[in-house]
Amino acid sequence: MNRKAKAERKGTFRKRRASDRTYFVIMAGGKGERFWPLSTELVPKPFVSITGKKTLIELTVERARRMVPLERIFVVLGREHLPAARRCLPRLPHGNFIIEPVGRDTAPCVGLAAMILHGRDPDAIMVILPSDHYVPDPTAFSRCIRETVKTAGHGDHLVTIGVPPGRPETGYGYIKTGRKVSAPRDADCFEVARYVEKPNIARARRYIREGGYFWNAGIFVWRAEVLLQGLKYHMPDLHAGLLRFERALGTGDKDAADAIFAGLPRVSIDYGLMEKAKNVLMMPAPFTWDDVGTWTSLLRVLPRDDTGNIVRGKTFSIDTTNCVIITDATPVATLGVSDLIIIASKNGILICDSSKAQEVRQIAKALGKKQ
Repeated sequence: MNRKAKAERKGTFRKRRASDRTYFVIMAGGKGERFWPLSTELVPKPFVSITGKKTLIELTVERARRMVPLERIFVVLGREHLPAARRCLPRLPHGNFIIEPVGRDTAPCVGLAAMILHGRDPDAIMVILPSDHYVPDPTAFSRCIRETVKTAGHGDHLVTIGVPPGRPETGYGYIKTGRKVSAPRDADCFEVARYVEKPNIARARRYIREGGYFWNAGIFVWRAEVLLQGLKYHMPDLHAGLLRFERALGTGDKDAADAIFAGLPRVSIDYGLMEKAKNVLMMPAPFTWDDVGTWTSLLRVLPRDDTGNIVRGKTFSIDTTNCVIITDATPVATLGVSDLIIIASKNGILICDSSKAQEVRQIAKALGKKQ
């Protein structure tokens, strides 16, 4: 692109408001293991009603829909999950489902989406959302995303959102903030000093005492062009592979394209790019957030009855406390139990101690091998 064309492009870019070039990219999929038996390999957590009547991906799209039209919301997922996604999102244009031939973690996922959106709109600003998080205050969420979009749209930054830790959590990664920097409308914004892997309980407690540490929510905002530049510099093999994938698709050679994508490095965007890049900023989340990672996380996010239970479906309990009891199949009755997870569905019945909720995936894996 010559100097004149660049100047004309820059002038056009400045005339467009950030909100008019914002696109939401929702990462969907999973193995359906941690929320077995409601979730399965073909219908994983985002496509299941975990926290209420609506599925988590429906709630995620509703939050995005408050800020952009449906035509600017895209879902990246595996081909095997497309039927479940279309059932949940019948109004989403079919062309807005971006199919990954095979799952290769989040770096190839967002890189693929960036190439597609950049091809449609060179000025595109991308908001990357996981499809399965719990955010009960959509108004506060929208306000935060709008400020983050303005920050990303006015510079060459990779912006992430950090959640102030409400407890010493060992299941999340953390972001350590550096100095505060200026942002549009004086929104709080910080340089990122470093990313921290999931800590042990002693270290997690220290992070809260020291301050300056935030949960890594996996929510990102950036211009597609900036993201692609970051991949080209820090992950050249992935960037080159995505270009080959795009060219193969352009020639109609689907088999070659699938093989190229399957050969891409399996790496997360956090590890592959965010931990290496120098242009990363973080904005604190002013909203409640939870990644709803296990059945016991429902005890944090959903209202309990007078005996501390979370119940849904046809249930009857006597002398039962601090249990999660959900059924969409046969009626479930309990007597004289506490601290249990009891889930009944057409796929099976789970009964486990609450302390073992992290290990439910072992059951799902074992059953998957036998089927």
